[in-house]
Amino acid sequence: MRKRSLALACAFVAAGVLLGPVPAAHAAVAPVLYGAGSDGTPASGLVSVYASSDSAITSITAHLYAPDSAAGDPEVAEVSDFTRASGTDQQGSWRTSTPLRLADLGVYRVMVDLTDADGDTTTAQGTYEYELEANLTDLQATPQNPDYKHQDVTVTGGFTVTDPRTGETTPAAGKQVDLEISNEADKTTTTGADGRFTATYTVDDPSIANVNAWLRLDEPWYQSRANQSVEVRAVQSQTRMTLDATDVYVKAGQPATVSGTAEVYVGGAWKPLAGAVVDEVWDGGDGGPGVASRPVTGADGRFTGNLTVPRSGRVEVQVRTGTYLGYSGFQTVHVYVANKTSITGFTATLNKYSELTAKGLLNTGKQMPSNAVNKVELQYSADGRTGWKTVKTVTPGSGDPETGAPFKGTFDAPYKGYYRAHFKGSRDFQESYSAVVYAKRTPTRITDGNASPEPVHKGRTITYKGKLQQYTSSAWKAYANQKVKILFRPKGSSTWYDMGNTYTRSDGTFSKGFTASKDGTWVAVLLYPNSTHLVSSGREDYVDVI
Repeated sequence: MRKRSLALACAFVAAGVLLGPVPAAHAAVAPVLYGAGSDGTPASGLVSVYASSDSAITSITAHLYAPDSAAGDPEVAEVSDFTRASGTDQQGSWRTSTPLRLADLGVYRVMVDLTDADGDTTTAQGTYEYELEANLTDLQATPQNPDYKHQDVTVTGGFTVTDPRTGETTPAAGKQVDLEISNEADKTTTTGADGRFTATYTVDDPSIANVNAWLRLDEPWYQSRANQSVEVRAVQSQTRMTLDATDVYVKAGQPATVSGTAEVYVGGAWKPLAGAVVDEVWDGGDGGPGVASRPVTGADGRFTGNLTVPRSGRVEVQVRTGTYLGYSGFQTVHVYVANKTSITGFTATLNKYSELTAKGLLNTGKQMPSNAVNKVELQYSADGRTGWKTVKTVTPGSGDPETGAPFKGTFDAPYKGYYRAHFKGSRDFQESYSAVVYAKRTPTRITDGNASPEPVHKGRTITYKGKLQQYTSSAWKAYANQKVKILFRPKGSSTWYDMGNTYTRSDGTFSKGFTASKDGTWVAVLLYPNSTHLVSSGREDYVDVI
């Protein structure tokens, strides 16, 4: 499709340079032909000969035969007006001065007759290229240094064609032109009536590109190397990023959002960078596969990528370099992945003294929380839905984090209510709650507690009376058939003594008599209720013994 430029003349000259010394004059040596051709410009119509001899070459005649002619066919032209163009009369190049005007283009067979001053002659064969000459003029690429804002390059130029048959040079109108662009796909365009052509392409490779234009002709032709190529080199602009956040907190299994704004420095100012790829890469650091997101910036330079990473780590973020974009530099986003946690086996038990013991297991996976985080809140709510209040904070003990670290706490509590355990979590652990449990005991009370008579004579009977009640169905009611213990503390003592038991009647009343022996205080207590009731005590009553 493209024809190489003619270099035959150079080869002939090189051959002449490699010659050894010219033989001495006394030796009869015939002239030597090294080549015949078109003097590097086939459209000139001139014939060149390259030869040497042991004496001055005095006569040169070239006989031209039509392309593809056979031996014995008549010659189509004969030229003998050779003038030495370079070298000496013994070794050099000779060229005709009158252009040939032949009928047909092509490669002609040439027979050259050489005669030197000694009368020695040689006839040797060569070839002669008679072709159209395409000349490229004013090849330009605009801009030669495309940038982010100007990525399209327009290539222009013109072609003329010189025809050796007429000697005329005319615009190459309506001819196809092949643009050869290194590092890019070639393009094809067509010349106008003035031989001019225009083609536009988008540079998408940062390397230097050489742009060449080659004319297509239907007849034998060659193209001059004059103004053959132009260099195009893209300019990279500075880029930068502003991240929305450098710390991102997510739960295990949820994607981490890494976002920000990218800018490019063009026209002396920072402007939004649109259509650029942003590389967001998380490296596990253990040789395993990484996780990446590669969002593309919008018209406002904004980008958002989502990465689901298996654990906490760093995400390196940068604007991808390209034909027009320089290196932005890495920025780091720390992603903290909170592992799942759970509280299992939670129970809340209320004893007879209205003390509640809550316990359970904190499960945090393969990692134990730090001391500052390893806390469980024990919480209370009257209705189990609202008004949750932390009543005690406990620290789980050591244990396998996968099977659960045990925790336990005891505190005074209302006679009924709802309880749960709460783990606040942290950047490395998710928050979790236990199941809600209900704890209840029925309150009791002793009313009308009284020891009589007051005072009492020593040795006489003193009787302690009262009434035991339980709070049920939102009212205080008699609590029958329950054992009530009577306690006595002598005057000046801090010790209570068990004086015996009595049982409540159907109306909840009870009484028991004792022999008065010394001054002191009497009281009745429900000290051993069943598993569903709370303890209670009556009024303390001091009695003098006289």
